Amino acid sequence: DRRFQTDRCFPFIVFNQEQIRSSSQAGFLLTSRKNFDSVADKLLKLDRSALNDLVARSSQTGRVSPETDAERQCFELMTLVDHVAGHVDGSNTARKYQRNELRSLIFARGVPIFFITFAPADYKHPLCLFYCGERIDLLSSSPGLPNSDCRLRAVANNPVGAARFFDKMVNMFIRCVLRYGREEPGLFGPTKSYYGTVE
Repeated sequence: DRRFQTDRCFPFIVFNQEQIRSSSQAGFLLTSRKNFDSVADKLLKLDRSALNDLVARSSQTGRVSPETDAERQCFELMTLVDHVAGHVDGSNTARKYQRNELRSLIFARGVPIFFITFAPADYKHPLCLFYCGERIDLLSSSPGLPNSDCRLRAVANNPVGAARFFDKMVNMFIRCVLRYGREEPGLFGPTKSYYGTVE
């Protein structure tokens, strides 16, 4: 529905809800083995009221310092425990998993030969403008495009359309330029494997 695509707040709300859901379903606590017994004991003896006070004060001021012994114990526990959420998009653990995947791929296939970075010019491409809601004749060999200002506004007002266009271009690059998984070699020769990330 294009009404949700052009809403400025909707993508952020959905992404935040996805992160909250993933954190609650896939997140867990991690600590070193030597600290396990002491961490377990500290968790059982944790003063929840002191923790709630810290959370309330940090939400108001942004930074807090422990004032009581119970709050100091909460701070000590936070230094011993890491929150791991490998399935949460954008988390530090997700980035660590990506690095581990890349290392495993290097061990299995060898060092990458090409490092390719490309950024399709979305506001100049008829397909992107079509995804963003502009009336573009994609069957025409030279479709008429709006002026530069209108094109920039169309892309800025519909980030979902721009994301769909980027996804389409990446898949076309893998299928037509690299020709991964096909018998005939691609532009750079036979492609055994690839790994891509989005900034």
